[in-house]
Amino acid sequence: MSPHAARQYACLAVLVCLLLAFAPGLVAPLGAQSSPPAGGTPPSLGLVLVVPVHGEIDTGLSFFLQRMIRRAEREQARALVVEINSNGGLVTAAQEMKDALLRARVPTVAVIKGRALSAAALIAISCHRIFMEPGSELGAATPIKLVGTGVMAAEEKIVSAFRAEFESTAEARGRPRALAAAMVDKNHESIPGLVARGEILTLTTETALTHGFCDAIVDGVPAALRRLNIEPAPLETVVPTSGETLARWLTNPNISVLLFTVGVWCLILEFLIFGWGLLGWVGLACLALFFGGHLFAYLAGLEALLLFVIGTLLLLLEAFVIPGFGLTGILGLLAMAFSIVLVFGGIYSALYAIAKIMALSMVMIVVLYQLAPRLHLFDRFVLKEKLSTEEGFVAVDTSQYKDLLNLEGVTLSPLRPSGFVRIGTQKYEVVSEGDFVERHQRVVVTAVEGTKIVVRPLQT
Repeated sequence: MSPHAARQYACLAVLVCLLLAFAPGLVAPLGAQSSPPAGGTPPSLGLVLVVPVHGEIDTGLSFFLQRMIRRAEREQARALVVEINSNGGLVTAAQEMKDALLRARVPTVAVIKGRALSAAALIAISCHRIFMEPGSELGAATPIKLVGTGVMAAEEKIVSAFRAEFESTAEARGRPRALAAAMVDKNHESIPGLVARGEILTLTTETALTHGFCDAIVDGVPAALRRLNIEPAPLETVVPTSGETLARWLTNPNISVLLFTVGVWCLILEFLIFGWGLLGWVGLACLALFFGGHLFAYLAGLEALLLFVIGTLLLLLEAFVIPGFGLTGILGLLAMAFSIVLVFGGIYSALYAIAKIMALSMVMIVVLYQLAPRLHLFDRFVLKEKLSTEEGFVAVDTSQYKDLLNLEGVTLSPLRPSGFVRIGTQKYEVVSEGDFVERHQRVVVTAVEGTKIVVRPLQT
């Protein structure tokens, strides 16, 4: 077996392993978890599902929660417990989770273990009941946006929209609307003894209980269930499948950008420099993980992948078939741009992702600029054959004007310092030694340097 074929088989094996890693997660959404929990307990006895919402709120977590809500409804669970310990995350993901909780046809219970801040606070107040462990926090939900390596408050219209989300959710669950607004927007009315205008509200456990944002203070999920008189019910803490965990990691904005950038650059280098081999398979694997993670988590549809493939084909057509860069190349770039917008879920998210892709691409260009000469990466684009004079190659016949040396002639045009001279019956282009020479003056050839003829005026 040739080394080239061996590399290809190795890459195919890697792709098969990645597919097997997704396999456990591919089965779960199709109903594999609709069976009763271990022990054979029938659904009629009232299953209780505990869904951990820990760490960053992202789109992968939103998909997982929505799937667990569908399971709880299908198995007629007595309650769905959302165990929260999070500092927040993506606003869009929190809104999806809020909508799913408000539509849920089973009782939903939030148990806050530590903190439910920012986007996590919206998830908490979307549940029918809220329980908090001692020392927990709820609130501080002002939306922010990333700017470079820092953060800043979002625009007023975004804050207003997120405030409305909190207020409407609080109303739907019978909680104080004013407190929900104060968690998001500092331009709220002062609440005596709690928060002044210009401050963002964060509720401690005791404060939340006093002001109706917490049903009770408990020591964990079992204590919350005892408060609800459903302690004897089966209790199952669910975790994401391996496919969902991998998809959640792959859909992280930073990981997505890295996969896309590495995948595209691997394909570019493979097509332009190396032909097709290991680097091409790595590029395809990165792009497969990029699109596969988003497709698995329902964050993008097949149309995004189709647009990217069409854009790539149009660019290849422009590069190798149609000369120049015109309509085909522009359509290819637009198709790829729209695919990125669909994958990242909006114009602003896509623009931020594209900015990071461009920054990473600049790093790649600098690295290639430094390493290419040492690794001889671009030797195929460099003409290595030399046509030296030692081998008999000359650009011009350097001896054709040697016979003109010391011959006299007459200027046909002013020499300032170049012009034309007639020597004998022939016309030549010459250069004076430095002085300007007028027309119809006699000159003599003082030097011949290849095709350069130097003259000076004769003294009269």
